[in-house]
This record gives sequence, C-alpha cells and structure tokens, in this order.
Amino acid sequence: MDILQVNHVEKNYAGHKALDDVSLSVPEGKVYGLLGPNGAGKTTLIRIINHITAPDAGEVLFDGHRLTQADVENIGYLPEERGLYKKMKVGEQAIFFARLKGLSRAEASKSLREWFEKFDITSWWDRKVDELSKGMAQKVQFIVTVLHRPKLLIFDEPFSGFDPINANLLKEEILKL
Repeated sequence: MDILQVNHVEKNYAGHKALDDVSLSVPEGKVYGLLGPNGAGKTTLIRIINHITAPDAGEVLFDGHRLTQADVENIGYLPEERGLYKKMKVGEQAIFFARLKGLSRAEASKSLREWFEKFDITSWWDRKVDELSKGMAQKVQFIVTVLHRPKLLIFDEPFSGFDPINANLLKEEILKL
C-alpha cells in the first residue's frame, strides 16, 4: 500500500513553473529521496504535501485518500530551515511541540527524556536553545519531528550540521523508524 501518492501536481509562482506534472508514489515502510538541483521544486512539493501551500493542479493522496489538513498530524516534517525558538529552554520547547502533535504533557516528557538520553543531550534540557550548536539543535528538531510516531516522515537535509558520528547515529534512528 502506498502511504503517499502525488498525481499530476503543478505549481506556479509569478510566471515561474515550480512543479510541472509531478507524480510519484511512496510505499509504506520505504525510504525515498527527492533529488535535484536548487530550484527544481523539491521544497515546493514538500510544502504541498504538508498543506503549507496548495497545488494549482493535481492531487495528493495520503494513506489511500485525498490529503486533508487533519492528515498533517500523521506527518513528521523536519524542514531545512529549523524552527526552534532561541530564547526558550530546550525541554520546555520540546514539550510544547509534542503537545501540538497531540501528546499529553506526561507522555511527552517521558518519551522526550528517553530520546534525549539516546542522543546524549539530557544535560541540555534546561538550557536555552540559543546556547545549542547547530548539530545539537538539529538533534532536538529531529526528536520533536518523530516523537508522535507519524505514519510519514519527511526530512529536508537531515544531516546538515552533523559530524560523521552523529550523522551515522541519526541515520540509524531513521532506519529503525
């Protein structure tokens, strides 16, 4: 069964055709990559899948039905531009994002502490985000992306900012998921 189907999607911006009759299928449980040069429309397609923008033509199916805003709760999206609030404490912010995805404070806290241990960042729980390195912030962003166990994970440049050891750790976790 395909978790995601994109059928004949088109998107135009002020005279520029960002997507021209794009179709693809992603089977459940598989890892796929979108490859192409800058400006090829990869991020535009990801934004359409996440209901951030709408296609001008075509359709997106999620888990066998037309994608709705409610389906976005079942998508974990790690954007290339990270969205952490620099003045918030790391743990407080992670709980905030987990709550947005429907987890209770108690289950968010429990799961987050397990993930923080796995990624060796427990000592950063009460530190402010602006004190984190790019790689540390990336770990936090990854954790809040996968914490609610979405059916579909979308990572845009997930290894950016990581040294080889942490890139491998992240790769292993992605493959487990």
